[in-house]
Amino acid sequence: MNPRDCGELGVGLQKIIKRLLANQNLCKLLLYTDKDPLSHPDIENPAKELYGDLIGVIPRLKPEETAYSYVVPVIVNGITNKANGEFRDIGIKIYVYVPNLQWIIKDDNLRPFAIIGEVQKSLYDKYISGLGTLKGGDFSLNLLTDDMSCYTIDFDLINYA
Repeated sequence: MNPRDCGELGVGLQKIIKRLLANQNLCKLLLYTDKDPLSHPDIENPAKELYGDLIGVIPRLKPEETAYSYVVPVIVNGITNKANGEFRDIGIKIYVYVPNLQWIIKDDNLRPFAIIGEVQKSLYDKYISGLGTLKGGDFSLNLLTDDMSCYTIDFDLINYA
């Protein structure tokens, strides 16, 4: 891909989503709102059950109150690499929205951090065809309301021409 051609970024983002949908623990943490989401059987068709609603591409806080957590990967920037103009540094931010009433799960962990951990397992140091290898995985609190919390997980990669 030409470093100035952003047409392939959407394809790469869809590959990231497919990788997230392949993680059964992540899918269970998103789909099941009870206190023991990981005890449920594997989800037969995660793409059908979760894509668009619980793992999507539009980073927004849903206007209606929801009991579900959701994850949204976003390509936030593409900057020409200073050392070599033939490459582009791509920034990817994963938004993790969790209703405050859903934090507690039957585990030693808390739901938002369990989700963050599963996202990191799914993406850190993984090669995304057409984009490159994801690095990073740092996270931070992005938003906290009376009803919802949002963390972001930051990844970056060098996009090869």
